[in-house]
Amino acid sequence: MTTVQYNGLRVAFVGAYGNGKTTLTTRLAQITRLPRTHGSAMRDPLGASGKSLEDCSEAELLQLIVRRFTERRVGEALLPQGFLSDGSVLHEWIYAKVRLALGRFPDENARPAGARRFGASAAFEEVNDQIGQLALSHARQSYDLVVHLPAEVPLADAPRPISEAFRTISDRLLLAELGRADVPFHVIAGNPEERFQECCRLMASCALPEREGR
Repeated sequence: MTTVQYNGLRVAFVGAYGNGKTTLTTRLAQITRLPRTHGSAMRDPLGASGKSLEDCSEAELLQLIVRRFTERRVGEALLPQGFLSDGSVLHEWIYAKVRLALGRFPDENARPAGARRFGASAAFEEVNDQIGQLALSHARQSYDLVVHLPAEVPLADAPRPISEAFRTISDRLLLAELGRADVPFHVIAGNPEERFQECCRLMASCALPEREGR
Protein backbone atom coordinates (compact mmCIF):
# COMPACT_ATOMS: atom_id res chain seq x y z
CA MET A 1 0.00 0.00 0.00
CA THR A 2 2.75 2.49 0.91
CA THR A 3 4.40 2.16 -2.51
CA VAL A 4 1.25 2.98 -4.49
CA GLN A 5 1.03 6.52 -5.81
CA TYR A 6 -2.59 7.71 -5.73
CA ASN A 7 -1.79 11.29 -6.63
CA GLY A 8 -4.20 12.53 -9.31
CA LEU A 9 -6.68 9.66 -8.96
CA ARG A 10 -10.31 10.82 -9.07
CA VAL A 11 -12.74 8.31 -7.58
CA ALA A 12 -16.51 8.72 -7.28
CA PHE A 13 -18.52 6.63 -4.82
CA VAL A 14 -22.17 6.35 -5.74
CA GLY A 15 -25.25 4.75 -4.25
CA ALA A 16 -28.41 5.74 -2.42
CA TYR A 17 -28.68 7.36 0.99
CA GLY A 18 -27.40 5.11 3.79
CA ASN A 19 -25.38 2.80 1.52
CA GLY A 20 -22.08 3.34 3.39
CA LYS A 21 -20.32 5.89 1.17
CA THR A 22 -19.20 8.19 3.98
CA THR A 23 -17.85 5.37 6.16
CA LEU A 24 -15.84 3.90 3.29
CA THR A 25 -14.46 7.16 1.87
CA THR A 26 -13.41 8.33 5.32
CA ARG A 27 -11.34 5.19 5.87
CA LEU A 28 -9.89 5.23 2.34
CA ALA A 29 -8.84 8.87 2.74
CA GLN A 30 -6.68 7.88 5.71
CA ILE A 31 -4.87 5.24 3.66
CA THR A 32 -4.55 6.96 0.30
CA ARG A 33 -4.15 10.52 1.61
CA LEU A 34 -6.57 11.63 -1.06
CA PRO A 35 -8.98 14.30 0.21
CA ARG A 36 -12.69 13.58 0.50
CA THR A 37 -15.09 15.89 -1.27
CA HIS A 38 -18.80 16.04 -0.62
CA GLY A 39 -21.71 18.45 -0.77
CA SER A 40 -23.01 20.42 2.17
CA ALA A 41 -26.05 19.25 4.09
CA MET A 42 -28.96 19.14 1.69
CA ARG A 43 -31.37 21.43 3.49
CA ASP A 44 -32.50 25.03 3.75
CA PRO A 45 -33.24 26.28 0.24
CA LEU A 46 -32.42 29.97 -0.12
CA GLY A 47 -35.30 32.07 1.10
CA ALA A 48 -36.78 29.25 3.20
CA SER A 49 -34.45 29.04 6.20
CA GLY A 50 -35.24 26.23 8.57
CA LYS A 51 -37.22 24.21 6.07
CA SER A 52 -36.35 20.52 6.02
CA LEU A 53 -35.54 18.65 2.83
CA GLU A 54 -38.65 16.56 3.31
CA ASP A 55 -40.84 19.68 3.33
CA CYS A 56 -39.32 21.31 0.25
CA SER A 57 -41.59 22.02 -2.69
CA GLU A 58 -40.69 20.72 -6.14
CA ALA A 59 -39.22 24.10 -7.11
CA GLU A 60 -37.19 24.31 -3.90
CA LEU A 61 -35.93 20.78 -4.41
CA LEU A 62 -34.58 21.72 -7.84
CA GLN A 63 -32.90 24.78 -6.35
CA LEU A 64 -31.12 22.53 -3.87
CA ILE A 65 -30.08 20.10 -6.62
CA VAL A 66 -28.54 22.88 -8.72
CA ARG A 67 -26.74 24.29 -5.68
CA ARG A 68 -25.31 20.92 -4.70
CA PHE A 69 -24.30 20.14 -8.30
CA THR A 70 -22.40 23.44 -8.44
CA GLU A 71 -20.77 22.84 -5.05
CA ARG A 72 -19.57 19.42 -6.08
CA ARG A 73 -18.19 20.61 -9.42
CA VAL A 74 -16.31 23.46 -7.77
CA GLY A 75 -15.09 21.27 -4.92
CA GLU A 76 -13.67 18.67 -7.32
CA ALA A 77 -12.05 21.33 -9.52
CA LEU A 78 -10.15 22.63 -6.49
CA LEU A 79 -8.53 19.20 -5.98
CA PRO A 80 -6.21 18.57 -8.95
CA GLN A 81 -4.18 16.21 -6.74
CA GLY A 82 -7.11 13.78 -6.85
CA PHE A 83 -10.05 13.10 -4.57
CA LEU A 84 -12.60 10.66 -3.19
CA SER A 85 -16.07 11.98 -4.01
CA ASP A 86 -18.69 10.94 -1.47
CA GLY A 87 -21.85 10.74 -3.58
CA SER A 88 -20.48 12.56 -6.63
CA VAL A 89 -22.48 14.89 -8.90
CA LEU A 90 -24.91 12.01 -9.53
CA HIS A 91 -26.28 11.69 -6.01
CA GLU A 92 -28.70 14.62 -5.72
CA TRP A 93 -29.94 14.23 -9.28
CA ILE A 94 -30.99 10.61 -8.73
CA TYR A 95 -32.61 11.53 -5.41
CA ALA A 96 -34.66 14.25 -7.08
CA LYS A 97 -35.57 12.06 -10.05
CA VAL A 98 -37.08 9.36 -7.84
CA ARG A 99 -38.73 11.79 -5.44
CA LEU A 100 -40.30 13.93 -8.16
CA ALA A 101 -41.71 10.89 -9.92
CA LEU A 102 -42.66 8.64 -7.01
CA GLY A 103 -42.36 10.51 -3.70
CA ARG A 104 -40.27 9.58 -0.66
CA PHE A 105 -42.14 6.38 0.15
CA PRO A 106 -42.92 4.65 -3.16
CA ASP A 107 -44.25 1.16 -3.69
CA GLU A 108 -41.35 -1.26 -4.11
CA ASN A 109 -42.59 -2.21 -7.60
CA ALA A 110 -42.93 1.40 -8.79
CA ARG A 111 -40.83 2.68 -11.69
CA PRO A 112 -40.04 6.36 -12.38
CA ALA A 113 -40.53 5.79 -16.10
CA GLY A 114 -44.04 4.49 -15.48
CA ALA A 115 -45.21 7.45 -13.40
CA ARG A 116 -47.57 9.76 -15.25
CA ARG A 117 -47.10 13.41 -14.35
CA PHE A 118 -48.73 16.51 -15.75
CA GLY A 119 -48.36 20.28 -15.81
CA ALA A 120 -45.77 21.86 -13.55
CA SER A 121 -44.76 18.49 -12.08
CA ALA A 122 -43.84 17.14 -15.50
CA ALA A 123 -41.90 20.34 -16.23
CA PHE A 124 -39.90 20.01 -13.02
CA GLU A 125 -38.99 16.45 -13.93
CA GLU A 126 -37.85 17.52 -17.40
CA VAL A 127 -35.57 20.17 -15.88
CA ASN A 128 -34.13 17.59 -13.50
CA ASP A 129 -33.54 15.19 -16.40
CA GLN A 130 -31.49 17.88 -18.13
CA ILE A 131 -29.44 18.37 -14.96
CA GLY A 132 -28.91 14.62 -15.04
CA GLN A 133 -27.41 14.84 -18.51
CA LEU A 134 -24.87 17.35 -17.18
CA ALA A 135 -24.09 15.08 -14.24
CA LEU A 136 -23.56 12.03 -16.45
CA SER A 137 -21.37 13.99 -18.85
CA HIS A 138 -19.24 15.16 -15.94
CA ALA A 139 -18.96 11.61 -14.58
CA ARG A 140 -17.87 10.27 -17.96
CA GLN A 141 -15.19 12.93 -18.42
CA SER A 142 -13.97 13.61 -14.89
CA TYR A 143 -13.79 10.37 -12.88
CA ASP A 144 -11.09 7.75 -13.27
CA LEU A 145 -13.09 5.24 -11.26
CA VAL A 146 -16.77 5.02 -10.32
CA VAL A 147 -17.66 2.68 -7.46
CA HIS A 148 -21.25 1.74 -6.70
CA LEU A 149 -22.11 0.59 -3.18
CA PRO A 150 -25.40 -1.33 -3.04
CA ALA A 151 -27.79 -1.15 -0.09
CA GLU A 152 -26.95 -4.13 2.13
CA VAL A 153 -27.78 -2.82 5.60
CA PRO A 154 -31.26 -1.55 6.57
CA LEU A 155 -31.66 2.15 7.30
CA ALA A 156 -31.12 2.91 10.97
CA ASP A 157 -32.70 6.38 10.98
CA ALA A 158 -35.91 6.86 12.92
CA PRO A 159 -38.00 8.37 11.51
CA ARG A 160 -36.58 7.41 8.14
CA PRO A 161 -36.20 10.23 5.58
CA ILE A 162 -36.86 7.73 2.77
CA SER A 163 -38.02 4.12 2.53
CA GLU A 164 -36.10 0.97 1.67
CA ALA A 165 -38.05 0.89 -1.60
CA PHE A 166 -36.77 4.40 -2.39
CA ARG A 167 -33.19 3.19 -1.94
CA THR A 168 -33.77 0.12 -4.10
CA ILE A 169 -35.39 2.13 -6.89
CA SER A 170 -32.66 4.79 -6.70
CA ASP A 171 -29.89 2.20 -7.01
CA ARG A 172 -31.59 0.45 -9.91
CA LEU A 173 -32.14 3.74 -11.74
CA LEU A 174 -28.59 4.93 -11.12
CA LEU A 175 -27.04 1.77 -12.57
CA ALA A 176 -29.34 1.91 -15.58
CA GLU A 177 -28.44 5.54 -16.29
CA LEU A 178 -24.71 4.87 -15.90
CA GLY A 179 -25.04 2.01 -18.37
CA ARG A 180 -26.98 4.07 -20.90
CA ALA A 181 -24.43 6.88 -20.66
CA ASP A 182 -21.56 4.42 -21.10
CA VAL A 183 -19.97 5.37 -17.77
CA PRO A 184 -17.89 2.39 -16.55
CA PHE A 185 -18.50 1.45 -12.93
CA HIS A 186 -17.70 -1.27 -10.40
CA VAL A 187 -20.18 -2.69 -7.91
CA ILE A 188 -18.54 -3.46 -4.57
CA ALA A 189 -20.56 -5.41 -2.02
CA GLY A 190 -19.83 -7.19 1.24
CA ASN A 191 -19.18 -6.16 4.80
CA PRO A 192 -17.21 -2.94 5.53
CA GLU A 193 -13.84 -4.71 5.57
CA GLU A 194 -14.52 -6.54 2.30
CA ARG A 195 -15.59 -3.30 0.64
CA PHE A 196 -12.47 -1.54 1.90
CA GLN A 197 -10.10 -4.23 0.68
CA GLU A 198 -11.73 -4.44 -2.75
CA CYS A 199 -11.61 -0.65 -3.13
CA CYS A 200 -7.92 -0.64 -2.23
CA ARG A 201 -7.31 -3.27 -4.90
CA LEU A 202 -9.28 -1.36 -7.53
CA MET A 203 -7.64 1.96 -6.75
CA ALA A 204 -4.17 0.41 -6.80
CA SER A 205 -4.89 -1.04 -10.24
CA CYS A 206 -5.80 2.45 -11.47
CA ALA A 207 -2.76 4.07 -9.87
CA LEU A 208 -0.41 2.87 -12.60
CA PRO A 209 3.24 3.99 -12.88
CA GLU A 210 2.40 6.72 -15.38
CA ARG A 211 0.44 8.46 -12.63
CA GLU A 212 3.52 8.77 -10.48
CA GLY A 213 5.04 12.22 -10.37
CA ARG A 214 1.87 14.05 -11.35
